[in-house]
Amino acid sequence: MTRALRLLAAFVLVYLLIWPLLMLVRGAFTGSPFMPSAHWTLDGFGTVLGDARLGRNVGASLLLSVGIAIGSVALATGFAVVRTRANARLGRLVTPMMVLIAATPTLFYAISWAMLANPNAGIIPRLLAGAGLGGVAQLFNAFSWPGLISVGVLKVTGFAYLFLIGPVGAADRSQEDAAVIAGATRVGAFLDITIPLLAPAFFAVLMLLIIFGIQVYDLPAVLGMPVGIETLSLRVNDYLVGTGTPDWAAANAISVLAMLLVAGLVLVQTAALRGKSHVTMGGKAAPVRAGRRQRYIWLVDLGILTFAGVALVAPAAQFVIGSFQPFFGLYGVWTLRNYATVLSDPVGIGALQTTLVTALVGAPVTVLAGFFMAYAVARTPASLLGVLARIGSWVPATAPGIVLSVALLSTYLATPLLRELFGTPWLMVLALGVGATPIAVRAAEGMIAQVSPELEDVAFICGASRAAAAMGIVARLCAPSLIGAWLMIALWMAGALDVPLLLQSNNSQTVATYAFGLLNAGEIGKAAAVFLFYLLLLGVVVALLAAAGALAGRIVARQRLHVMQMAAG
Repeated sequence: MTRALRLLAAFVLVYLLIWPLLMLVRGAFTGSPFMPSAHWTLDGFGTVLGDARLGRNVGASLLLSVGIAIGSVALATGFAVVRTRANARLGRLVTPMMVLIAATPTLFYAISWAMLANPNAGIIPRLLAGAGLGGVAQLFNAFSWPGLISVGVLKVTGFAYLFLIGPVGAADRSQEDAAVIAGATRVGAFLDITIPLLAPAFFAVLMLLIIFGIQVYDLPAVLGMPVGIETLSLRVNDYLVGTGTPDWAAANAISVLAMLLVAGLVLVQTAALRGKSHVTMGGKAAPVRAGRRQRYIWLVDLGILTFAGVALVAPAAQFVIGSFQPFFGLYGVWTLRNYATVLSDPVGIGALQTTLVTALVGAPVTVLAGFFMAYAVARTPASLLGVLARIGSWVPATAPGIVLSVALLSTYLATPLLRELFGTPWLMVLALGVGATPIAVRAAEGMIAQVSPELEDVAFICGASRAAAAMGIVARLCAPSLIGAWLMIALWMAGALDVPLLLQSNNSQTVATYAFGLLNAGEIGKAAAVFLFYLLLLGVVVALLAAAGALAGRIVARQRLHVMQMAAG
């Protein structure tokens, strides 16, 4: 890469990822972003630090984030092992199941469980009470700390699985085999050898999920606020809409404090991994062998079915039922009016089209950018690009989404060319790409850490450039994780609510913002219908992409066979 290209890449990183952070910090001292001439003051920090609820908000955010992260990573690791190593009959259903769970927007998932496990009128407590299990029914209460964390774990396990399936599947089992020959059990060898070698992937996923738990708004707003559970994200929203006049300075100040908290977590991750090697993929690799079907493998199949029923089928069934109800929760009366209304609404059709364009254009570009950022961090950590990539990969994840949206809005409105794109899907693609950058980088860095630099050294000796080695060797070995990251980011872009909320217009609404407007208007049945259309559209797109990939694979295989036949002849 020439010096000019490195400087251009550094400028793009600073403008897209770091400059909004500076705008956010500036807002903590100046207040509203719509008043550029505002005077500088410390009133925002004074309001936040003097708020008696701050300690309780921080504690609630940490409890929620750590609980969700640990539970979801544990479940995701188990399912990744089942998919890649166990010979379970239903193992092939795991990845599609996780994709569908990850595809479900958090807002819809929270509302669905609020109906399913409502202690007073929820379907699950009512069914259990009707069966004479009233004591058990009281345990299924989504409006509590156990319920809030459990729903979060069920929702986030899909994301964690898509992150971990690549590293777990690519891990070399030769060291495990050696330990088993020496007398260790297969489970013990996996826990003592493979898990430590996968530390970069696990740390990356844990860090991302902890940050998610600190920033998430949908889950605590729906399931926590009614019972007095208030997190930092809810406090930010309270400063913006809880009073007659938004307190932008306080909202930005508490966001800066949250960024400092996240920065401390990043330092912990860096210190824990410094000076350690985690290479599991080199020039020689032991093939992953399908193990013999064990005697008690039916327990694994039962676990897959149980998780699918609880995490996927039950919430989906709740929304299907709700989409046919004139009023959400009114059973016995069914109608198709919600579907007819959505199909006849030009804004709703436009939201579906914008969501598809945003996901298909923005996701692959974001994944490619995230791969190169992770590569720069892993291979040239002390260079300018490496330092900027590490900082920039965490910046969008440190601010609550609504505040990040304000920072991005202020940045784009101050840029002449981008200002003209306001209200169009293309500015939405750019903003969502910035918001999804941490996901793309975290997905790639764990796999890159497993690829031995010796493979690239061989390419350098043969005359390849660093870019050619990165794309021809590292990117190919990281392909499973990058494909999972593309799908995950496409789903995130389709269901993200907070980032596009301030950047939308009637011509550029997404499925999430359109459905959110319906929810605020009390049209929950119509919002459920929109959600089902979204899932149908997503399923069609995934099926078409899978078919295209299979066709491309067959064409490449035929071409290779033809070349081999010509060479033999």
